[in-house]
Amino acid sequence: MFTKQMQYDDTEILRIAKNIDSNNGSLFQRCVFFITSRIIHFGFQYPKLKLQIFKFIDVLPSLKTKNIYSYFKIYIFDEDTEIPIFLKSSIHFFINTLSLNFLISFMISKAVKVFAKLFILTNSAKNLQPIGASARPRTYDVLGEIAVSPKEAKEYLRQYTELIEILPEVPVNIDPKLRTNISIKCSGIETRLYPESEEMSILFLKEVLRPILHLAMQKGIGINLDMEQYDLKSIITQTAMNLFLEEEFKSYPHFGIVVQAYLKSSKDELISWKEYAKFRGVPVTIRLVKGAYLEYERIKAEERGWVSPVFDTKRETDINFEENVLYLLESTPYLRPAFGTHNLRSLSFILYHAKNKSILDFEIQMLYGMAGKYKAGLESMGIIIREYSPIGSLLPGMAYLIRRLLENTSNQGFLYQMSLGKNLESLIINPKKETVNGI
Repeated sequence: MFTKQMQYDDTEILRIAKNIDSNNGSLFQRCVFFITSRIIHFGFQYPKLKLQIFKFIDVLPSLKTKNIYSYFKIYIFDEDTEIPIFLKSSIHFFINTLSLNFLISFMISKAVKVFAKLFILTNSAKNLQPIGASARPRTYDVLGEIAVSPKEAKEYLRQYTELIEILPEVPVNIDPKLRTNISIKCSGIETRLYPESEEMSILFLKEVLRPILHLAMQKGIGINLDMEQYDLKSIITQTAMNLFLEEEFKSYPHFGIVVQAYLKSSKDELISWKEYAKFRGVPVTIRLVKGAYLEYERIKAEERGWVSPVFDTKRETDINFEENVLYLLESTPYLRPAFGTHNLRSLSFILYHAKNKSILDFEIQMLYGMAGKYKAGLESMGIIIREYSPIGSLLPGMAYLIRRLLENTSNQGFLYQMSLGKNLESLIINPKKETVNGI
């Protein structure tokens, strides 16, 4: 009976996937989708070259324009890649002979900036344009990595404050799916976050977060605390649980946090948040993602001799993600589900089970500049898409861009699998099927 039910579920999920995929979107969206898939396919034909390009892009923001080609040569021409040696030598000889170094440097810088703008909404909150009635709702994110000095943390905090002040006030009774949100990177606004001194770290983080939460409440803006590397998970989680219960904040229903499905502890986290929300008496939004630091967490755990906190395979993560989806949907209205994914199987799985459980208050969230074709397909089905929209200059945004590039060119990633020409049915296979079939 269980197997028959699973087969029926998978048939319906495939039907939904075909429905999403059947809408090609605008000409621009189709072009971007095609170009992206070609770039990804190219990247996996030449993995050494792809790695060197990513390394070069990562250091590019720290270079002066006149020096860019010199470093390009070091990373791309002087390293062992799939480009034949004679071709690299010929290109370099041609550029040097015609004194094209500065021109090539300028062109490289310009090309990378144009590419970055596909994923970064704008370079400053001051440049935000008013959102039209038909535009997608947004979660804004101020780009930046871990702050390494109090001065840097204060600058990130200033940018968050400026963003909230610039954004228009949100109507009280607006549909939660349309409410403006802001995602907060806790390690960007507070440097004193130490896993070995968790209690003090929580006090420091609460102190710096309170003014942001207060200001956001005044404007009716939702606040989502981003989840980062595993070392900081407990600090961020406990800070959120403490803060959301404080007298000023305990009745505000537009706070949220991220749960990463690649963590083996994610199901327990969801259970804890459900019990917490019941006690609080006000819903908490959970943004469920698969996770963006997989290799980092594996390497760190291996270095320290710890058991890895993340699943070893993508298949295990996919199974856990779907189990978490079901638990989240079953936990409404205590937990408000928000699903961050571009994977067609995951999107279809969510829509199928939300419909089966008659749950309407859930969100599908996608990154700005990505999966435009699927956004169009979902919107044609009446699904509201929230765009996770980064704000920041190229320098602090470069690490974000590199993560997006790595995500898009993962050899297990959905877009890469599509670039190989695999049919839709093979891309929507239930990750549990191997276990059910005893393989």
